[in-house]
Amino acid sequence: MRVLLASASKRRLSCLKEILDCEIKAQPLLSDEKNMINGESVELQVNEICLSKAKFAAIEWDIIEKEGIDAPEIIIVSDTIVEDPDNYLNPMGQPKNKLEATNMLLRLSGKRHKVWSSTAILIKSNEKYLPIHGKWGYQKWTSHSIVEFEQLTNEDIIALIQNESWYGKAGGYDLAGEAKKHTKLIQGDELTVLGFAFESIEELKRILI
Repeated sequence: MRVLLASASKRRLSCLKEILDCEIKAQPLLSDEKNMINGESVELQVNEICLSKAKFAAIEWDIIEKEGIDAPEIIIVSDTIVEDPDNYLNPMGQPKNKLEATNMLLRLSGKRHKVWSSTAILIKSNEKYLPIHGKWGYQKWTSHSIVEFEQLTNEDIIALIQNESWYGKAGGYDLAGEAKKHTKLIQGDELTVLGFAFESIEELKRILI
């Protein structure tokens, strides 16, 4: 089956390739995603952003297919947001620069926090899936995990910033990368922290394996 991950995340792509025995292509959405805001729960926001990505994906591929290009049979979209350990209404997405990444690591240092991932799978003409646009239907799952950071030293933070492991990562860290030695998964699944709602992967396995 032709499977598309509608994301620019190399970590998400590598995770899927490790789990699923099929060819997976990755291509980011053309549309800008919905912005995060303060004052609204992270759980609600990650759901809304994922749903907006699913709608954009369906619309974009409906247009592309009308131009004579074969659409994938399965499209996967996902969004991940870290919840500020001191304020559940403060979302921590991907830092834009080193300063933002440093501030995020300082807030996470020595504390436990939740990581939320919402993932949608899009398939055409499937009665079990909810209609979203044209012939595309979707199912969406959301899960969270709890991660604990050890107390980071100034040297730890400098190293994490300089190696750029923060780039493109919600909360400014990569659980499967350099931050692994400073973190512990307290509750939930590692996949959720790396970018996918756990139940969505089980659904993909059911479909593809």
